[in-house]
Amino acid sequence: MDYLAHFQGRFIGIMQWEDCHALFEKLSNNPNDWYLYNTSKVAPKTVVNANDFLDAINNIKKVIKSEHQERYCGIVYTNNLNNPDFVKIFHPNNLGKSCGSSENPLIPQWLLSKIKPIDIIKRFYLPPKKKGFISKYFKL
Repeated sequence: MDYLAHFQGRFIGIMQWEDCHALFEKLSNNPNDWYLYNTSKVAPKTVVNANDFLDAINNIKKVIKSEHQERYCGIVYTNNLNNPDFVKIFHPNNLGKSCGSSENPLIPQWLLSKIKPIDIIKRFYLPPKKKGFISKYFKL
């Protein structure tokens, strides 16, 4: 399965804090062969080494703990609770409208995967083409 299909596939939302902590524990226990994609940066071309992955997980946990003061998690998603190989984590301060009605879907801040990523920002957030005056009268 390619990265985009995986990215758009089925994910399980982590609602309980205990489940979130358990997922991070599973990730920390298996720190090898992960691509760590911070979507505010360029998509990585290589997997991150285990120590850098563990540092990143700890930093993400700190951000979530300090910035997401909710009774529930709701910003972490995984494709598999028991054996995750793709995880989406949204930044607590960049949740925008979560109703899903936007033309541009909300993009996670961090994407952890065992599959080499593609540039998600380019894929979903190319600036709209400017339409000329006449286009408002015709469906162009």
